[in-house]
Amino acid sequence: MRAKRSNGPVIDIHCHRECDPVKSMMNAEQERVGRGHALQYGSDLTREVNRKQMEFIRPKMESLETRLEDMDRMGVDIQAVAVSPYQYYYWAEPGIGARAARMINDELAEATSAYPARFAPLATVPLQDTEATIAEMRHAANDLGFGGMEIAAHVEGEEVSSDRLQPVWAEAERLGMLVMIHTAGVRYDRLLEHNFVNILGHAFDSTLAIAHLIWNGVIERHPELKIVVAHGGGYLPAYSARMDHGWGARADVAEGVPNPPTTYLEKFHFDTMVFQPDQLEYLVQRYGADHVMLGTDYPYDMGEDDPLGLIHRAESLTQDQIDLIAGGNAARLLGIR
Repeated sequence: MRAKRSNGPVIDIHCHRECDPVKSMMNAEQERVGRGHALQYGSDLTREVNRKQMEFIRPKMESLETRLEDMDRMGVDIQAVAVSPYQYYYWAEPGIGARAARMINDELAEATSAYPARFAPLATVPLQDTEATIAEMRHAANDLGFGGMEIAAHVEGEEVSSDRLQPVWAEAERLGMLVMIHTAGVRYDRLLEHNFVNILGHAFDSTLAIAHLIWNGVIERHPELKIVVAHGGGYLPAYSARMDHGWGARADVAEGVPNPPTTYLEKFHFDTMVFQPDQLEYLVQRYGADHVMLGTDYPYDMGEDDPLGLIHRAESLTQDQIDLIAGGNAARLLGIR
């Protein structure tokens, strides 16, 4: 059985689409700079599985009609759809990165405009260039009407909480844009086998991003930020007491953090991409149903194909909580009426 939202559309906050028009330009740029594709990282078997998966999901990436059929089957009314992480292009030269982001956002706006009641696009931004990022945020919010944007958990190794990017967070708060944090992959030799780069690396990448946003003071300075972290927020939400203990026990942990770290963690939102009902129930009990949002990671194999079934299996949830998780929170944060 599936849970049902009683007061509005079911909204998926975590799903992806590929922008085909920009792909040729950026594939040539990748070859020019000798940049390997993110999906080529891993063992021989991992690369082969990735290749087969991309063949399988190609129609879902290219055809909105195929996507809509899957959404109807899954019980999803609206997708807050963003470009796939391998198309963030933070590695590119700033001018090229800015051009790619503009092409992606304009194409996403045009494509989804054919079904305005079914899609709420999320922008991508060229985080390698602060001024270009702010310009693209304003274009997305003011010209295209996007309610949010999606960024990676780091910018080619630079933390998203870096001093250089402080104006970006200030602008996101000013514009009221939702910011979805989604890992773009980590490259670490200990993660080469068994698709650990995805199984473990994605969640750890998100964990580090949250921690840096807390300890670098971004959440303290910008309390009205609307941040959603994919994959249930990684590992930190499930093991938050350790950082509070360290904050109380050590000066180097408390440095620059005026309040216990969990008081900032509680301002984040997390998606339901945790696969088991007990994990979902924990997030709701610990952070509140108003901080948890339905997500599927569509159309990837590490996604959740029956998100409303997962919510239904979380037996402790009330109907009011289900209504928030299944779409109420996303509608509020994205300004969907």
